[in-house]
Amino acid sequence: MRRFTLSALLLVGASLVAGDPAKDLPKFSGSDYQKYWMDACARCHGANGSGRDNSGKPLPDNGFDFTDSRKANKKKDSDWIKVTMDGKDKMPAFKDKMTQADVEKMIPIMRKFAAK
Repeated sequence: MRRFTLSALLLVGASLVAGDPAKDLPKFSGSDYQKYWMDACARCHGANGSGRDNSGKPLPDNGFDFTDSRKANKKKDSDWIKVTMDGKDKMPAFKDKMTQADVEKMIPIMRKFAAK
């Protein structure tokens, strides 16, 4: 019985990790944009914006690498707004989660990763 229980737990855990990281994204409320990055965006882009977890492994559906300053600095603010609001490829649309004004306030968080 113990082996079955452990196997079942591992299977459930693996399905959660392999699941859609954009599923059940929280709706933004308040004014703590850094917290929202950690709650929603870091699922795919990582806490440091690289698309990798703390051990350096790529995240499932790892998103745009904001630490790649050559690519990130070519993007205009309007590009970030459009992709965030409408989604692109595996990036989900956030138009039902945030206002455009909120996305505009997230841009400095995105840009700070490339500044390092």
